[in-house]
Amino acid sequence: MSKGALSLVLLLGTVNAACARAAQAPAPPAAVESTGSDASSGAPPQVWRSKASRRFTGRLVLSGETIYGGGMDRKVVAVDLATGQQRWTSRLGGIIGGGVVVAGDTVFAATTRPEGKVSALEGKTGHRVWRTTTGPVNAPLALIGTTLVVENQKGEVFALNAATGDIRWRKKLGVARIPAVQSDSGTLIVATTDSLFRINVTGGKVVRRAGSPGAVVAPWVRHGPLLIGGTTDSLVVGLDPDSLVTRWQVTLDAPVLSSPASVGDTIFAVSRRGSLYRIVPGRVPEVRRVADLDWPVTAPVSIVDGLVLLGGADGTLRALRTDGTEAWRLQLRWPVEVGVVPLPDGMVATGGDGDLHRYGR
Repeated sequence: MSKGALSLVLLLGTVNAACARAAQAPAPPAAVESTGSDASSGAPPQVWRSKASRRFTGRLVLSGETIYGGGMDRKVVAVDLATGQQRWTSRLGGIIGGGVVVAGDTVFAATTRPEGKVSALEGKTGHRVWRTTTGPVNAPLALIGTTLVVENQKGEVFALNAATGDIRWRKKLGVARIPAVQSDSGTLIVATTDSLFRINVTGGKVVRRAGSPGAVVAPWVRHGPLLIGGTTDSLVVGLDPDSLVTRWQVTLDAPVLSSPASVGDTIFAVSRRGSLYRIVPGRVPEVRRVADLDWPVTAPVSIVDGLVLLGGADGTLRALRTDGTEAWRLQLRWPVEVGVVPLPDGMVATGGDGDLHRYGR
């Protein structure tokens, strides 16, 4: 095994170990109103909290007045935004890999072993619309136009008709851990552990291939015309989605295992050891470490009301000002691995035991 591959295995093993510990944490109360006693001064007030899943495996999706997610307990759940109560649950045949995707009135989810299928569910009822066998899936799904892109654990990429579940094409490329992203109107980008591919959406033809700037294990974010990602080699890179050329890169003090955040002309990224960096891209990017934290960050960086929100392995969600000083903190179940869902009047935060918390302003 190569040194880079070994590092990736060890790092991901650390994440998985934290996840296993989270499954042992005691369950929080069912949906109730709360004053948010586990909060520092200045923290937003808690509206409700709810035990919705055993542990969510990917990002939550807000559609209308409903929050959707998928978890370790093999269930896709729909939660009422106003009350925190479950509207419905749908149990699938395996652990749900990579959360859910929602389009219109349909929710898409994929399972790992033993089932290895992709399902489309009615958003209002949870009833199954279709189900397609793809092999076990860990990476998040991606919906590009009317095509649902699925990356399985065997290194195969499937393009499914989102309306029917029919397989439009499949291609063996290599193992990918992050969702595909759209490049232009007719192509998509798949990042495997060592390569980047730009692929024709319609027929699956590889238009361009390039070496990866490093193993990217958290979803890309867009910043202007570029895709921004972090690597297990401690880099943050700006990638041109058409040419697959790295336009700039900066080196942090540890691997970057969570997605950065883009706001205005600035990018905020955090290293595994808990160092928060402010990056201003350019021909020569400006990079400055604005905070040295004493805990590992396990969730994507989020920006809410001008504050940088960071979820940690200790179950704490911290809000930092852009200069790195702390504004407030909230205590959730550990570890916090899912980014917050911003709302016009607050946010929804997720703890490591499937606990949901809605906060106001």
